[in-house]
Amino acid sequence: MRMDDDSYIYSTIKYNLFEYMRDHNKRYAFRQPCTDSVGIGHLNDLMDEFLKDNPNATTPELLEHYHKDRKLGFYNNWFMADISFFLSPPGSTFLDIVDRSHIMYTQRTNDLLIQSTLARLFLQPKEIQWFQDFTYQHVTISRRKVESGCPSVGALTRGEGTDISLWRQRSDEFISRFSSACHLHATVRKDDRAFNNSAYYDCIGSKLCTMEILAFENGHYLQKIASH
Repeated sequence: MRMDDDSYIYSTIKYNLFEYMRDHNKRYAFRQPCTDSVGIGHLNDLMDEFLKDNPNATTPELLEHYHKDRKLGFYNNWFMADISFFLSPPGSTFLDIVDRSHIMYTQRTNDLLIQSTLARLFLQPKEIQWFQDFTYQHVTISRRKVESGCPSVGALTRGEGTDISLWRQRSDEFISRFSSACHLHATVRKDDRAFNNSAYYDCIGSKLCTMEILAFENGHYLQKIASH
């Protein structure tokens, strides 16, 4: 498991996450979906060549979803994984290709895209866990002149079942950190009946929040993960 020192869990997790992963045959887990594109072109070229040489490494369905939205990823400032997945083919084979290409150094192709691409193509959706039952925050603050001090990536995301009063307090504190000039994206999950009549959104931050809605669009790859 990885958890960055600027990530925050604001809920009590009343069960053992590792036991859950083992008991349910999960091999990768994340908390927030996101998109990224830095260095993705070179990664795509490597993967396309790899799949050309190894056509049985994935399935037609997974490949179709991958081609629809290659930028889709799993925000990996917090994630859990079965290490053996990355240490055995086809994952280890492709990681060796990435390592020898040096694109992480020359093109800034990041670990988020590499991990997400491996999980999306070489694991079935039922093997991936999207934990949604604890409130989580990870935000990268922009240093660009136009949007300096505003969230550029990341969000505060409410965990399912979180008490509304506690969530309102937490979200108000989050919003108060930023200037009124910051454009904070916010969404309400479509399946959350408890919040349908509430003025408080359950994801506040960057455009990452829009990924929550995509998860419930018919046929979207995230929907397949969320349904297991």
